[in-house]
Amino acid sequence: MTATPVGELDDRAVLLSIQYLAEDLRSEFPEVVRTPAEARLVLSSLLAQSGIADVEPEQVLSNEDNALTAARRALEGANADPDTRNRVEQLLADPPQDEQMGVESALGAVAVLAFLISWLQTKIEFRIHRKDGKTEVEFTISREPADNRVLRDFADVFRRILGISTSSIPIDAGQTDDEQDANAGRVEE
Repeated sequence: MTATPVGELDDRAVLLSIQYLAEDLRSEFPEVVRTPAEARLVLSSLLAQSGIADVEPEQVLSNEDNALTAARRALEGANADPDTRNRVEQLLADPPQDEQMGVESALGAVAVLAFLISWLQTKIEFRIHRKDGKTEVEFTISREPADNRVLRDFADVFRRILGISTSSIPIDAGQTDDEQDANAGRVEE
């Protein structure tokens, strides 16, 4: 069976696919993130610690308006990733239907956040530390503090998926990568 291009999937299939992938990947890793707020904190910390963008957690996919665009970008990103490509191709060859999902489908933003956290765990281990009313996120690769280059590369993929400019000014999630770069002042000559 041939995989359906992400751009040809209807909106419902995109959201069910991203939710299915999140559940599939999450089954392989310990549950570190328990709420959408914690997911936003982890993603905000990833962007900040990698030097990509400094955004408040509340700014990370804060509403449903950009969830579908982010979900499509996330599926495309996961399809380009060698670690998740086979799963995505199999899923796109036979996208899930409502009746195949064991639980009620999540809101778009929550499904995208869950997927991004699950996908992040395939690359980078992270821990959430809570102490004295403060919450911090630590990223590691193979028991060593994560190399900034690795964090930066992965964070940049997430930045584009989430529609966050490097200038920390939210961008239109419907823009192309070139439009995002031009608006952020990064124009290739």
